[in-house]
Amino acid sequence: MRSLTLYIPGLFGPDTSFQADELPDLPSLSWLLTRAEIEKVNTLSPSTRLCNLFGLHSDAEEDLPIAAISRLSDDNQPPEGMWLRADPVHVSVDRDGLILLDSTRFHLSQHDALSLAAEVNRLLDEHDMALEVPVPYRWYLKLPEAQNLITTPLDMVVGKDVMPYMPRGDDRVKWTQLLNEIQMLLHDSEINAEREVHKQLPVNSLWFWGIGELPTDLERYWSKIYSNDMLTKGLAMVAATPCDELNKQFPFIDPKLNSFKILITFQQLQKFNYYHDSEGWFEALLDLENNYLAPLKLNMKRGMFDEVIIHTDNLTFRLSKNARFVFWKQKETLHSIKQLIH
Repeated sequence: MRSLTLYIPGLFGPDTSFQADELPDLPSLSWLLTRAEIEKVNTLSPSTRLCNLFGLHSDAEEDLPIAAISRLSDDNQPPEGMWLRADPVHVSVDRDGLILLDSTRFHLSQHDALSLAAEVNRLLDEHDMALEVPVPYRWYLKLPEAQNLITTPLDMVVGKDVMPYMPRGDDRVKWTQLLNEIQMLLHDSEINAEREVHKQLPVNSLWFWGIGELPTDLERYWSKIYSNDMLTKGLAMVAATPCDELNKQFPFIDPKLNSFKILITFQQLQKFNYYHDSEGWFEALLDLENNYLAPLKLNMKRGMFDEVIIHTDNLTFRLSKNARFVFWKQKETLHSIKQLIH
């Protein structure tokens, strides 16, 4: 079986109404959508659905161990024990509540990240914890003991009111109190004061999520992965699967191969949905169309794949090797599929 799967969260853009003539011409995407069998799936956070593609699942009362997986990717060493992401964010007050802005909305240097973390660590020391900051936008806590805590993935909260997504579980009260103390400390931080002087958003809160230990029994489901995403790379490492960078073009796949199961994750569209950035989404969509979907369509016409699967948002599109012969179905467009979603 020569199988290709694409994971493209955010493909259908911000939750905003578009007229058909407002969307760019996307002939390759339209060709693929028209020939696909369409399946609706449960709406999940992008990171949760990505984990599911690797056979990693959890129920509503348990986190996926995203902190440990991403820590592996950042450090290239298997992290021991229980880990929690504590990512720097900005929370602003508006008429819709306390709105979380993630690192796509502000710049944070490694110097500022380490300085802010050092201030927070003076508070965390009495809890026998310390922030680790391998990169400016991903911070980690190694937990001294197991916690009864259920969190919400950051990518499910960005651009929204944080209150419905606060931690749950028996230990939620102490973590909420700790977060309040951290917020007060960050409010008084000299680093944040300097940032505001220079018209930069202050880091005034952290977001706790992805608690758990590194999984040890993840089966190798894919034969090869192409991605620029840190979490994808971590999942590939856990599953002992080769993972190459996704360049600005469709990856070369040897036509002599009789069998493969390849995954490509294209996550450049996702960030534009959080803040209803239609212009940025249009630009990224055209990049996807020209550099990836057009070559994919050409390879399908040549009979390169026995199946192609596209996962995005709350839909899955499945194309068989005979999809290239389909000509009688009504033409689907990005606009018509958006009507199906909403």
